Amino acid sequence: MPSAVNAKHILGLDILRFVAACLVVAFHYCFLMGINPEGLVGSASRGVVKFPELYESTNFGWVGVQIFFVISGFVIAFSGEKSSAFSFLRSRIVRLGPAVWICAPITLLATILVGFRQHEDMYRAFRHSMAFLPWVPWIDGSYWTLGIEISFYAAVLFLIKFFKFENIKILAIVIGVVSSMFWAVHALAGIEQLHSFGPQLKWVLEDRLPKLLLINHGMFFALGVFLWSELIKKHDVKNIFWIILFCMSGCAQIVAESDIVNHEFNTRYSAAIPCAVWLASIAIIVLSVRANARLHRLSGGAVKAIQIAGMMTYPLYLLHQIVGGTMMGWMVLNGADRWVALATVSIIIFVLTGLIATRAEPWIQGWTKYLINYIHDRYNSMRIRLVK
Repeated sequence: MPSAVNAKHILGLDILRFVAACLVVAFHYCFLMGINPEGLVGSASRGVVKFPELYESTNFGWVGVQIFFVISGFVIAFSGEKSSAFSFLRSRIVRLGPAVWICAPITLLATILVGFRQHEDMYRAFRHSMAFLPWVPWIDGSYWTLGIEISFYAAVLFLIKFFKFENIKILAIVIGVVSSMFWAVHALAGIEQLHSFGPQLKWVLEDRLPKLLLINHGMFFALGVFLWSELIKKHDVKNIFWIILFCMSGCAQIVAESDIVNHEFNTRYSAAIPCAVWLASIAIIVLSVRANARLHRLSGGAVKAIQIAGMMTYPLYLLHQIVGGTMMGWMVLNGADRWVALATVSIIIFVLTGLIATRAEPWIQGWTKYLINYIHDRYNSMRIRLVK
């Protein structure tokens, strides 16, 4: 039987979120910025900052996104179980909106200062980001994952509204099996050179719609749901089967992603490391649940620090790329050593996102929740009057 957990907060997930965000930050700062100077973060730094000494140890940091998706599946199942459709929708808006509404204007300012985008594209990207439009352009490349997260939230919201939350595992099986089948076909096509699948595979890999339909990443969310079912609800052999299947298909996606990165940047890094890091993150989720009671017995300061690290993750993910690249490029162009620039900018970004997470974001979240409740109450009142 699963060990008892604190129903309010699993501290280990905060630690894992923060580590995943740091992996993504390291990938952008220490690999992508240098190896792709014409890309978004490379352009923000004006192409003058490179850390080839760190390529070997940071090239796989993109796997932090796959870790985020698994955590999302787990947390949404954990938090959505006792939610109404309205409370679930409200919680997602309050969780996602304020950080974007804070971070996107800061990124816009950095983009204006650097001037590496045409104004028309820049303001269009800003509008897309502020409105959570799920297609390009966005003010920062990191926003590509938000539409995918929202697609999963929308599927769960539909389930809560029109069916029963108890069917969450059926939803997970559907999206997980579809994405697993895609990556199985992809692996087969790669091995057997089944060229007849080429155009279709390319469309699913490159087009935005399949990603929003969770064809590319559905198994990660599904894995999170079944981890929740096994660890929080009750042990079931069927849970173990689906966990193993989605771990296998998750590794297949990560291998494919590694191949794509190698092809794009003419590198030959092994997929074994990102697979190992991702599988280790699954083990950490299990340990986090099992050890949650012990983690909550840490000193109040330690618990608070872990919670703040978890809170920082989302604004850190949104803010670091363009803003950090801009500051780093400016420092190096003005004579700073690149290592000093890396250390200084990293500290600034962590401090800034800490302040956003602990000061600005909670304040806007409070007002957002108040406005949603107000609109909801007014709507219900008007509907009652119309009925009468």
